[in-house]
Amino acid sequence: MQFSLQPFSFFHFHSISGGSKFDTNSMAIGRSDSLQELITILESLFPETIIGSDINLVKHLFYYLKADDKEIDFIYNEKLDVAIVHEIYDETVMLDVPNFHDEGQRRARIRFEIMNIMYQFDVLISDLRNDQVLIKIPSELQSMQLRQSKRIIVDDLFMNFIILFRSLSGGARSVGKNLYAERRYPFLMREIRKDKPNLKLINIMITDYIKSVSKYFDIVIYKQDEEIDDFERFIRKAIGRTEKSIYISDCNKLEKYIEPSDDEILTTFNYEFKELAESNNELEALSFFEELSKKENRQFYVSYIYSAIRIYDQVVGYIKVYSTAMERFTITHPQAVFIHELSEIANYAITKVTIQVSSYETYAHTTKIIDISMDGLLFEIGNKKLFNYLKRHNILKMNIPLLPNVELSLRGEIVRFIERDGSYLIGVNFFDSNPDDMLHLETYLFEKSLNTISE
Repeated sequence: MQFSLQPFSFFHFHSISGGSKFDTNSMAIGRSDSLQELITILESLFPETIIGSDINLVKHLFYYLKADDKEIDFIYNEKLDVAIVHEIYDETVMLDVPNFHDEGQRRARIRFEIMNIMYQFDVLISDLRNDQVLIKIPSELQSMQLRQSKRIIVDDLFMNFIILFRSLSGGARSVGKNLYAERRYPFLMREIRKDKPNLKLINIMITDYIKSVSKYFDIVIYKQDEEIDDFERFIRKAIGRTEKSIYISDCNKLEKYIEPSDDEILTTFNYEFKELAESNNELEALSFFEELSKKENRQFYVSYIYSAIRIYDQVVGYIKVYSTAMERFTITHPQAVFIHELSEIANYAITKVTIQVSSYETYAHTTKIIDISMDGLLFEIGNKKLFNYLKRHNILKMNIPLLPNVELSLRGEIVRFIERDGSYLIGVNFFDSNPDDMLHLETYLFEKSLNTISE
């Protein structure tokens, strides 16, 4: 059968929903009068395939994908790959899935968009042939969602972005903790919230806060290929394996080094003690920490805390604050929590400035936009560490030079993460903009749509 794209000019479902969004669900979607009308039209065009049943309506979606050589999201064992339609048979479809690895599962999920409608199907895998996967054509329309705003694919639009403050730990808004931080560190938090925080000023303020606990402290930044002793190597490994700060409240007591801790943000060397005991024996593990305690007593340590310094959640150094026998005081639990909070603020600030320097500060709009609509956009980055960091700190401010004299300033929340062949795609929904920015964007999208139609 010679297939033509022309009949699919009828294939539009706006009248089904009246312009509203479909709710995604796992049940089959009932037909409206408009959909039945569409089937009647397609029956007259393709009598050998359209027989008034859902399976053949679904089959025509695959014909469209094949004719347009359109990519499909192929989700197998929670791993996302890209596929294209290779061949369509009576009840099955052969997909090309490069670098596919069989893991024994015989179910997958496919997702694609046609005519501004997002479709999603759970499918059975019938056969595997190297990089080809034979799936059974779904017998019914399972999930379809009409996008409120049409996405326009672009290849000449770039942007820069910075993260906006939501909470120090990222993720959902921690209202109580945020208010606490605002009240405890008002000037520091005011600087953190700026688009371009001054790192030197932040460093001065954090240093002053640390001095309010103890005048004895070290700020260590790791260097590449530096030579370190066994003790320093042990400390760095211990800091790197946890998101908590390591707090030893009394260096004279061995149990303070190795006792378990159920504190939310502070811990001890309990994990390291257990690891040594399992790899050697408990006596050797105890002996190691006895030597550590003696060494630190010779240095007149009374108590201390190690808090990690991180960029993109990767440890790049630490803050060590300690008390000595000369001062005759111990770092208390509230003071240790105070130091941990300061390290979290420092980590947030350093990472924000790192993103700013690499993308924002240079005013070079180097982040590629894949597609854009009135509701949001999809952009691509190549840094996996940044990709993972944005999963927690997901509120962005984006600057997009739309025209020579028009630059959009939009704020959005990340709602989608896609990892694909060494590149990382991120979907954002807009929630705020400067005055007139959305009018400029609407005009741009309209003109782009006209250009696409004319082409």
